[in-house]
Parts: sequence; C-alpha cells; structure tokens
Amino acid sequence: MTPACRPAPLAAVRRRSLRRGVLALAALAAAPAVQAQYSPGPQFLPAPRGYLSLGAGASSYSVSCGGSAQCDRVGNAVRAAAGIFVTPFAAFELAAADFGDSRIGTPYGDAEFNVRMAGFGLALTLDYGARFNGLLRFGVAQVQATWQAPWAWPAESRSTSAEGYYGVTLGYMLAPNLAAELSFDGTRYETGDRVERVDALTLGLSLRF
Repeated sequence: MTPACRPAPLAAVRRRSLRRGVLALAALAAAPAVQAQYSPGPQFLPAPRGYLSLGAGASSYSVSCGGSAQCDRVGNAVRAAAGIFVTPFAAFELAAADFGDSRIGTPYGDAEFNVRMAGFGLALTLDYGARFNGLLRFGVAQVQATWQAPWAWPAESRSTSAEGYYGVTLGYMLAPNLAAELSFDGTRYETGDRVERVDALTLGLSLRF
C-alpha cells in the first residue's frame, strides 16, 4: 500500500470532526443575534403603575322638555381621573367631572341646571393590541346638582346625593407614556323629588407612569 492510499489516523479524523461540530454550533448561536440585528423583534414595555387622564367635551341631560318654550339639554363637560394599578388588569381610581349647564324653558321662566361629581371606583383594563387599550370604570360618587328657578324662592337650590357612576374609555398610544382617549361617563342626580341622568362624551389625553 502506497503512502497516498494510507488511511488517515483515527485521532486526526476525530479532531477534524470535533472542529466542524464546534464551528456549526458557533454558527447556530450567532444566527439569532445577526437576525435580531437586521430584524428587531417587538419591544415590550413594562406595565404602567398609574395614570392621569384629562378630557373635555359635551354632556347630555335627560330632563323632560314637555311644555317648555326653550329646551337646551346639552352642555360643556370636563372630566379628570387618576388611578393606581393594583394588578395588571385593575386599578383604583379617583374621578371627577363637571357636566356643565342645561337650560329648560317653562311658562314661568328659564331654569338652569348644573351637575358636578367626585368619586372613587374601580377601573378594569381592556387591551386591543400594542397601541389600542381601554378602561371600563365604575364606582360611587358624591353628586351635587344646582338649579336656578327665577320664579321660586330661593332662586338657587342645591342637592347632594351619593350615586353610582360609570364610564368607558378607549385609548390610542401616541407615545410610550401618552395616549389620546375618548371617554363616555355618566351618573344620576337629584332635583327636588326627581332623579335624572346625565352623560358626557369627552376627548382628552392620558399620561401613564
């Protein structure tokens, strides 16, 4: 047998096989890093610990306009809310709203209404993806209703009652900590011996922290 046809020593074959295996493992380990460098995956931000929300819009009073010469059940509304998340899916919330003025015309003159509330409740998260999110909110509020009736004495009357409030907020993330929000809020209020409802639709911003 000539030297050219002599089989390679077994140790040399094993060394070549080991080097090939190491190179293959190194290539497999480097592949994800190279792929991530050119195709970055989604970045997951930590869940917010709380939020501060402000909004403004229009309100609608459910007062009756029967027999009124003038009826304006729509007013300007502002709302504010601050919450602290106790779990990723629920937060305790402080909420406040001014539902603006409503004017009702009667044969005796015009009566004006104004309703404000401040309360404490629970907010449940509604997630629709990376940028869309929302809150389902409900709780108990102190509601103050003020109405002015020029034909009555005293001309201005006021009542305060504990009422439930409800709300739904839909948000779109403009930045990692800032969202544009559309909110629907409502509660009830008392005027003398009557109980009415008022709702508001507002647009605003929410800061997550």
